[in-house]
Amino acid sequence: MSLHRLPYFVAVADHGSFTAAARALHMAQPPLSNQIHALERELGAVLFHRTARGATLTAAGRALLPEARLLLERFSQATSMIKRVDRGEAGRLAIGLVPTAANGELPMILRRFMTEYPQVTLTLTEQRPADLVEQLRAGTLDLAVQYQPVDDEELVNIHVATERLLLAVPSDHPAATRATASVADLDGMPLVLPTAHGSGGIHGRLVQLLREHKVEPRVVQADIWLMQTIVGLVSAGIGLAIVPESAAVIRADQVTFLPLTEAGAVIELYVNHRAGNYEPPVRRFLHLMTVPVPIP
Repeated sequence: MSLHRLPYFVAVADHGSFTAAARALHMAQPPLSNQIHALERELGAVLFHRTARGATLTAAGRALLPEARLLLERFSQATSMIKRVDRGEAGRLAIGLVPTAANGELPMILRRFMTEYPQVTLTLTEQRPADLVEQLRAGTLDLAVQYQPVDDEELVNIHVATERLLLAVPSDHPAATRATASVADLDGMPLVLPTAHGSGGIHGRLVQLLREHKVEPRVVQADIWLMQTIVGLVSAGIGLAIVPESAAVIRADQVTFLPLTEAGAVIELYVNHRAGNYEPPVRRFLHLMTVPVPIP
């Protein structure tokens, strides 16, 4: 059965006349009659009783009518869905991120994305950088947000933000009354460092910053995964910490965050995706992150 003939069948059934149906369809009656005859030949059944007064459904026609309406509705829904997916307004988007990335503007971007594209199924997962890269390669993730570029020709690095680095001190610490701090202030001081994931990420940037300024703190913890835990250790007086500016919302009543005066005291945030993966939902999300990816 040819799907394209069903609207003709439904029109004749609704109007009870080939003439009226042809008028409603903005076509001549002979072509409409030809379409119905072709449909009857395909089905091997007569669908209408044709009389001088019009056309009434046969038993076969009455059986076909609800099925025809359902098929046309499903076809219309499928067509609409495909168009929405092609525009990036529906579909699936899987994003992986390092936990620290969720402290900045990302939650607001996610909320805006879900508001503007409610029919896109959005899944989020927090992973270590190496796991994010592995899942990007495997296609399990569409995007990854982390504090390091990836040296992989299969993946694209897009710089999305530059964050200042801040010194986190307990609110009752003598330095808490100051407006700024210096990396040199950490020389010999107890320091909490995040977990190292390869040579990059936040850990790698902090170690690099300390070496650049020839500062040797006393590392008291160096294997802390979550930024919330690092700031919590600072509030407990375990040590000081250098954190991205986006972490300044954590325990703000117990911890004071001081901007570092060094000009290079920043860390870069990247979003990664597979080379060539500019599926519509990916383009839409990158666009919200102010990345210059063309939107059709």
